[in-house]
Amino acid sequence: MMNASMPRKPTAPQPQRPATALQVVDHHWLLKMLATLLGASMVCAYITLCLLFYQGQWQFALHPLVAATAATPTTQLPYQDVRFDYTETGAPQLHGWWIPALSTHSRYANVTVLYLHGGEGPFAAALPRLQQLHDLGLNIFAFDYRGFGLSAGPHPSEQRMREDAEAAWTYLAQANKSPATEVIVYGEGVGAALALELLAEHPRVPVALFEDPVFDLIAQVRRDPRAALVPVGLLFHQRFEIAAPLRSLTVPKLLFLNDSAHAPTAQQLASIAGPKFLVHLGSLSPQAADAARSQSLSRFLDEYLPAHTLLPQ
Repeated sequence: MMNASMPRKPTAPQPQRPATALQVVDHHWLLKMLATLLGASMVCAYITLCLLFYQGQWQFALHPLVAATAATPTTQLPYQDVRFDYTETGAPQLHGWWIPALSTHSRYANVTVLYLHGGEGPFAAALPRLQQLHDLGLNIFAFDYRGFGLSAGPHPSEQRMREDAEAAWTYLAQANKSPATEVIVYGEGVGAALALELLAEHPRVPVALFEDPVFDLIAQVRRDPRAALVPVGLLFHQRFEIAAPLRSLTVPKLLFLNDSAHAPTAQQLASIAGPKFLVHLGSLSPQAADAARSQSLSRFLDEYLPAHTLLPQ
């Protein structure tokens, strides 16, 4: 046994480890990294915004109403529901109305108006206009583009609307046996561009009618606050061009102008080829505007429609 009183051997001192130096991060590097991440996030957000604008650009020019408003409205017009197709072989997807003339003996009983609405809701929103045309004794064919009213299909676009307008023309020519010389194309708003394309494809149409044609749609889109942050000129392709076609269209044309937000300038109106007739309705009361429209239209048709299409009174 060891004696408890025996002295203990001294413990050898342990070598001291050098203290680890603290790593100091440069705060400038952190700021640069944060700035880079923030910039990348902003770029991604802007690209996403541009993509959303591009995908939804049709909504800046076209405004189909919700499905609940597409139901058949109450009207005294003697219409017939029509279903037709925009292709030669597919199932009918387009919906329209055939509205026959008041009487087979009216002066314009042989004339049919192909009405191309302006994209501000279905054609039923233009019932007062259709009623006025009907009161003059004209036949009327009005329809909805795909995505409007009761017409099936995806959201509307300029290309689809052009196809649909041609399908309506084909329906009149084939199913309704309407010769081109007895058809009047009436384009309202952006529908004026569709009317001009039909007139270029079918030059035997005797006259053309336009209501508030949109000369510069892209300028109208630029004024929309939703488009303030994107390069509209690069992304917006729904142009509905009418300025150049109107400069070369030589058939007689009647333009009704209501001082709308997209009213053409004096220079744009001056560039339209003749013969042309401008009827300014914006300063008139609704009743006076309706009377002026009817009187102007009747005089225009009497003067420029082929004599064989007019019935004696």
